[in-house]
Amino acid sequence: AHITVREEEKLELAKLAAKVPIPVKESPTEPSAKINILLQAYISRLKLDGFALVSDMAFVQQSAARIMRALFEIALRRNWAGLTKLTLAFSNMVTHRIWRSQSPLRQFKNVPEIVARKLERKSDIEWSRYADLTP
Repeated sequence: AHITVREEEKLELAKLAAKVPIPVKESPTEPSAKINILLQAYISRLKLDGFALVSDMAFVQQSAARIMRALFEIALRRNWAGLTKLTLAFSNMVTHRIWRSQSPLRQFKNVPEIVARKLERKSDIEWSRYADLTP
């Protein structure tokens, strides 16, 4: 395993675990929990407090997109439609750093956070209808 949990990272991992959107069931001292927390923090665009996790975050960033894309390619080649759709969604979440439940407008830096939140709350409007809206 390339990723281990070091003593100086435990506090920061616990803080990040409290901020990520999907609860982590494992103990933050488990390497799998560390990867889970770092991946969720990356997609959620959470800032790291200290320098303890920076190198592992870089490793997760680089690896996650490749792994998700590879899983998508495998499912596609085996003609597993349901899994292909799911792995493509996960691959896009990692690549664009937005959760499926969030507005696609979040990938644009000039869209204010408050506007994105309001759009996400008004989920009764289909994404395809946004072009029809008037200012």
